[in-house]
Amino acid sequence: MMFFKKEMTAALAVLALSATAVQAETLRHAIGVAAVSGLTDGTQAWADYIKEQTNGEVEVKIYAGSLLNFTETFTGLRDGIADSGFVVPAYHRAELPYANLLSDMGTAGVDPVAMAGAANEFTFTCAPCLAEFKANGQIFLGTTVTGPYYMYNQEPIKALADFQGAKLRAFGPFARWADAMGASAVSMGSADIYEGMSQGHIDGNIHTLETLDTLSTGEVADYALNQPIAVFTGNTMFNVSQMTWAGLSDQTKRAMIDGAALGHAIATVDSVFQATSILKDSEAHGVELLEPDADVKAKSEAFRTSDMETVVNLNRDTYGISDAEEQVAHFKKLVTKWEELVKTIDTSDPKSVGDLYLREIFSKVDPASLS
Repeated sequence: MMFFKKEMTAALAVLALSATAVQAETLRHAIGVAAVSGLTDGTQAWADYIKEQTNGEVEVKIYAGSLLNFTETFTGLRDGIADSGFVVPAYHRAELPYANLLSDMGTAGVDPVAMAGAANEFTFTCAPCLAEFKANGQIFLGTTVTGPYYMYNQEPIKALADFQGAKLRAFGPFARWADAMGASAVSMGSADIYEGMSQGHIDGNIHTLETLDTLSTGEVADYALNQPIAVFTGNTMFNVSQMTWAGLSDQTKRAMIDGAALGHAIATVDSVFQATSILKDSEAHGVELLEPDADVKAKSEAFRTSDMETVVNLNRDTYGISDAEEQVAHFKKLVTKWEELVKTIDTSDPKSVGDLYLREIFSKVDPASLS
C-alpha cells in the first residue's frame, strides 16, 4: 500500500510538471534581420528578461530574418502573424506621422545614448504618438537609437563637387542631408541595398557603419566618409500585437516594459561601440575611410543648424501635424535634459544605461495606459 502511495505521489508530481509546461506560453517575435548585431543582442536580452521575470511561464521565440521582414512586420502585428516585432516607422509614414516626426528629429543631437533617452520620454508622454500605434493594432514599448549614420560608396566622395549626380539610398534626415549636399536620395528597403549597389542602381548608402558587416555591404562599397550625419530614432524594436497584449497578465506586461529598457540600452550602446571600432580600422570592414574636405564639413554643419526648422515646416505643411512646432520645441528640451543626465553614468556600460532608462522612463509607464 505504501509503495502504491509513493507511486501515485510521483505520478501526480509528473502530471503537475507537465501541466505547468503546457501552460507556459511561447510568443513569436519577428526581427527583419538575421545577422548578429546589437539589435539582435538587445532583443535576446529582452526575451531573457521576460522569461526570468515570469518564472519561465512566458518565453519569447525570436524569428530573425524569417517569419516577417521589416516592411511586413507592421501589418503582421496587426493581423496576429507575430506577437511582437521590430517595426520601422519610416516604411509607414502615412499611418505613423508622429513616429516619423521623431525620426525626422535625428539631427537634434549627436549622442545616441542621450537621444534614446529623449526619444523614449518624448513618445511615452505623447498621446497622439501612442494613439497612432494603437490605431494600427500595436502597443509601443520604446525605441532604440542607432548611429551616427555615415555615407559609404563605391566611388570616393569627399568634396561637394563629388556629390553631384550621386544616387544615395537614404531616408528622413539622411535624405535631406544628401539633397543638401547635391546628391539624389533614393528610397530603398535595407534588404535591397546590397543588390542595389552591386547592380549600380545606387552609388552608395547612408547607414550605420555596422551594416558594412551585417548587410554585407562592405563587399560592394569601397569608401566611407568620416562625416557623422545624424542619428536614427526610428527603431521600435519591441512593438506588441494589440491582440496578444490583451491576453497577457499584468506581470508579463510589466516584464515586457521594464525589459525593453535594457534591450534598447544594449542595442544603442552597441551601435556606438561598432561605429567607433569600425572608424579605427575601416579596411577590415571593406572600406577606405576618407576625411571630408572643408566645404563638406561646413555644408554639413549648416545643414544641422537649419534642419530642425525644416522638420517643423515639413511635418506641419506636408504631413498635417498641426502642433509640429510645439512638438519639436519639446523634443529639443528633452535632448538638452538627457545630455545632462547621461553625464552621470558610464555610457559605455549597457547596464548603467538601461538602469537610467528604467528609472527615468520605463518604470513610470503604466501598462494599463498602453491598452
